[in-house]
Amino acid sequence: MKNIILIVVGLIVLMVTVICPFPMMLGISGIVWRVIIGLVGCFSLVLGIYKISSKK
Repeated sequence: MKNIILIVVGLIVLMVTVICPFPMMLGISGIVWRVIIGLVGCFSLVLGIYKISSKK
């Protein structure tokens, strides 16, 4: 169940990254924030899939 939550959170984070514009914060542009948050979403998605596939 925890692995499925990781996959769903990863997908939601990726969708938010695509749709939501991020303002410039802490001197970093919005595009860089999109990349950082997108990488976190990808990591969560891949980790969830890896854990599910390694159990079999």
